[in-house]
Amino acid sequence: MCRADLDALDSLLSAIEDSDDLGDRHSLTDLYSTFDKPETEAGEHCLVGLTPAGLLVAYGWNHPFPSDTDPRRVHVSGGVHPDHRGQGAGHHLLGWQLDAARRWHRHTRTPGNGPLQVIGYVEEGRSDQRALYEDLGLRALRWYADMTLRFDGPLPEHQDPPGVRIVPLNRKRFEAVRHAHNAAFADHWGSRPVDPAGWEEQLVRPESRVSWSWVALEAETSEVVGYATNAAYRDDWAEQGFSEGWTDRLGVRPGWRGRGVARALLTASLRSFAEAGLDGAGLGVDADEQGRAFELYEELGYRSTHTVVLYARTEEDADG
Repeated sequence: MCRADLDALDSLLSAIEDSDDLGDRHSLTDLYSTFDKPETEAGEHCLVGLTPAGLLVAYGWNHPFPSDTDPRRVHVSGGVHPDHRGQGAGHHLLGWQLDAARRWHRHTRTPGNGPLQVIGYVEEGRSDQRALYEDLGLRALRWYADMTLRFDGPLPEHQDPPGVRIVPLNRKRFEAVRHAHNAAFADHWGSRPVDPAGWEEQLVRPESRVSWSWVALEAETSEVVGYATNAAYRDDWAEQGFSEGWTDRLGVRPGWRGRGVARALLTASLRSFAEAGLDGAGLGVDADEQGRAFELYEELGYRSTHTVVLYARTEEDADG
């Protein structure tokens, strides 16, 4: 694929998104931005399918993460025009992408690098694409769900857990909350520690709402044991038809889980949103299974609106 193909790819992606009613939509600007990145190397990482008349009807695009060393990840994206499915194009493209990922890993790895891991995201309801991934050795690894709660009834009752105080977040606690976040997500799939600059940037950006955010403190020592940082993404409100407070980050230190800390942080956040005059609340859930990981949010009244499944295939020996 070359840069001149991006307009045709834009049309193909629009046809796929319209047909499959996808929650996430692309933009031509993002396509050009991604293509122009030095690591894209379209000649090695992109393949398109054309009709005899030269119409672009399928594509496969690999996106390596050069900074990842263990594992060395490559994200695969691709699709086939709805009118040209069922002819094997998707299988052929994904097979090529897996081979291309192996070549990239083989030619660029250095001593000490971990194995190759190929990852792909698919809408939960896309049974055809999920079957294709599974046929070529990728397995469902994580579920990412956007969940929404509308304020059309009484709010869940708020109560501080035993031995814990829920207090408003303020700038003096930014650094302590960052340490709590890194501890809470140290064992989380794909997570990396957040440095002070990155944390500060997250909390002072225009969308952030520190005044709606909460911290859980151990009652006697005032150690930060949990937190909920919240935001307002106003640009999304018109399209979705209602205003909402969005919980960007929710975490509890490992030794304090199972005590109702997360629930208390969320109920405090919900009350902040309601007092601000918003219509509801939203958050994203990242779990290695759908069932129990979603229970807390569903008990509070959240409902899933959009779920994406992460598929992955890890190869210990990419030379084979």
